[in-house]
Amino acid sequence: MNKRENIYSLKGFGKVFSFTLRQTFKNKGYIVSLVIFVLTMSLMGPIQYLSQRSGENAARASIDFDAAGAVTEKLYIYNETNIQIDKNDLSLLYLHKDGSDYEKGLTREKIYINEMDGKAIADEDELMGALSSRDSAVIIRMGETGFEVNGIVSADSEIKAGEIDDISEIVLEAFDQKRLSSSSLSEEDIQIITTGVDTYGVTTEKDYIEAESKAVSGRDYMFYMLGYSIIIFLVVSMTNSYIITSVTEEKTSKLVESILVSVRPMALLMGKICGMLSYVVLLLVCGIAGSKLSGFAMRQIFHITEEEFSMSGFDFSIFTDFGAGGAVAIVLSIILAFLFFGIMGGLFGSACNKTEDIQEATGNLMMINMVCYMGSIFLAMLDKDIVNLVCSIVPPISFFMAPVTFVTGRIGIPVLILSFALQIAVVVLAMMLSARTYRNLVLSDASTPKLMAILKSAKN
Repeated sequence: MNKRENIYSLKGFGKVFSFTLRQTFKNKGYIVSLVIFVLTMSLMGPIQYLSQRSGENAARASIDFDAAGAVTEKLYIYNETNIQIDKNDLSLLYLHKDGSDYEKGLTREKIYINEMDGKAIADEDELMGALSSRDSAVIIRMGETGFEVNGIVSADSEIKAGEIDDISEIVLEAFDQKRLSSSSLSEEDIQIITTGVDTYGVTTEKDYIEAESKAVSGRDYMFYMLGYSIIIFLVVSMTNSYIITSVTEEKTSKLVESILVSVRPMALLMGKICGMLSYVVLLLVCGIAGSKLSGFAMRQIFHITEEEFSMSGFDFSIFTDFGAGGAVAIVLSIILAFLFFGIMGGLFGSACNKTEDIQEATGNLMMINMVCYMGSIFLAMLDKDIVNLVCSIVPPISFFMAPVTFVTGRIGIPVLILSFALQIAVVVLAMMLSARTYRNLVLSDASTPKLMAILKSAKN
């Protein structure tokens, strides 16, 4: 080895870069991954929208009572209270949505209020024994804690539990409405009582003060943090296995000995990393294009706006929602994160001596990636100023959090600059470590544990 050789020399970088790029796009796995990713981003909006509508329709179907398909032939309502209801109050049981009567199923004529073949039966056991298999009854009475509405069917009933539950619920709602309307409450008061209170929009003084200092708050912040963290996680996961495997295969096949004759060690590692970085950039560009295509389909095909379907899942809106400055901060952080994890992947791969070691090296890097990913989600849920500040500064968690806390107004430009300075410093230190150790590691057959091999090589 020439002792005067510059360990930071990038001689041969262009050759390695172009070779890695060609091999990446010759790899069917990466091509398929790219196509699937673009299709997923393009179809995600419509798929989520259709799933949401399907869920809403299913929920609505489970709530709406199907009078036409009801098994009940006769419905008896036994009211023990002094608040009287009539058939007009129970129209949901026998009318179409257009107000017309059903011709089959449960109709108006099959509902009997305070009648049981001319008998008044208050005992539930007696009532159950008097019903046929396709009859049902509802008892309204005053209980210990308030009014109660109980559905009754016979022991051999053909009526499903869901049907009698729906009937009882409609009777209860009609009874409550009649009870409130018979009081001194106004129509507005009744509407407020029956509608309920939505506490999601309630803002406390503490919430207001915190929101004043933040451009984005609440679930919107979590949406952006989740989307960005997933991007970083996928970028690192998809590419580092290639880097580790490539380095290990060159080492175990002794091919690296021939390559290092004309290519400097640093150029060999950085050429691989930057070649994969080009793939990542293409992936992000296609992802953004796919996301925009999805939004176009939502507007043109389903005729809904992005605002109506915003914050409903993972997309690339974080790249476009905060202007050019926000996009630059996000892209720069992704590049720095990729460089850091890529260099560490190259070092872990260079310490592998057989193909069986690849899984361990990949697992170690994935563990760091997963801890940072899960940590960013959990810490974002806390959304505390001191937590946001510390996590935006300290790498490697800052790779996942800093740009999002910046574009959402939780940290300022000075903190972001400090964060990038520390991230760049960490990347530079990783590059210096790789420059000192990469040649020795890829040419070594030592069985020293991976981390110890790297540290030992750096010390020597």
